[in-house]
Amino acid sequence: MTNAPIVIKDPLGSRDNEVRPYQIEGMNVKGRAVRLGTVAEQVLHSHNYPDPVAAILGEMLALAALLGSIIKFEGVLTLQAKSKGAVPLMVADYELRPDKPARMRGYARIDETILAQYGKNPSFKALMCKQGFLVITIDQGADMERYQGIVEMDGDSLSDVARSYFKNSEQLPSEIRLNAARDAVSGFWRAGGIMAQHLARGEEGQSRNLDDESAESWNRASTLMGSVKTGELLDPALTLDELLYRLFQEDGVRVYDAAHVEMGCRCNCERIRAVIAGFPKDDIEHMTEDGSINVTCEFCSNTYKFDPADFLK
Repeated sequence: MTNAPIVIKDPLGSRDNEVRPYQIEGMNVKGRAVRLGTVAEQVLHSHNYPDPVAAILGEMLALAALLGSIIKFEGVLTLQAKSKGAVPLMVADYELRPDKPARMRGYARIDETILAQYGKNPSFKALMCKQGFLVITIDQGADMERYQGIVEMDGDSLSDVARSYFKNSEQLPSEIRLNAARDAVSGFWRAGGIMAQHLARGEEGQSRNLDDESAESWNRASTLMGSVKTGELLDPALTLDELLYRLFQEDGVRVYDAAHVEMGCRCNCERIRAVIAGFPKDDIEHMTEDGSINVTCEFCSNTYKFDPADFLK
């Protein structure tokens, strides 16, 4: 195995790579905030994407962490965006593991010919929204029903798409902000996000209407969310606790234990070997180049080498 990704260790005392749940006191409003430092850098560094593409994938990692941390049991949440545009496929997933930090990974597939048509700073719409849609999948194993939701990739940002999903699929009043960018000092990628939801009354799958008092409190909470500066979502000198206090101190905010995340991939030699073994002889011979079969994981860029003779016995 070659091309292992660079491992970057967090500075001592770092509060990066965590998801912090919170609740606004006196309101039926809960949410989560996420900050990804070395996790975002390792995922994006592995692929050397153009910055506009890397920024969207960083935001998708943040969104996957916000949504994936809601999972109660061992499982995987996957975000998969498909389109006919410059980025035909983008994937990010969050794997919840018992008694260990959650693992995250992601990658994007780029159509270089289409991308070249948009110059150096293509918009989110140009990259992602041409006949695009976002699929959200939660898989908690064979004994649990698999959940899947779909929303059209329509808007000026991934935050817009996420808001549309919650409005149309979950009928929950929701506000969400996402951001990803290179740190001005280190040059490393960082990603962050914050989400708030009003837990309005009503049956699942039906419209959940707010009474006057709830609507007033939600308007206040969503207005405060709208005041978040994009730089605040990424600032390594501003912890998530401090950001939440800055936003909601007048109303009171209660924070809960953070969920910690790390970069990690589920690929392994035996899993890939089993996949290759399932191919017919002609396909295995076609895969062989210079006497070996080389398989590169799209997520982590690790390359696995196999002797074709092991599959042609």
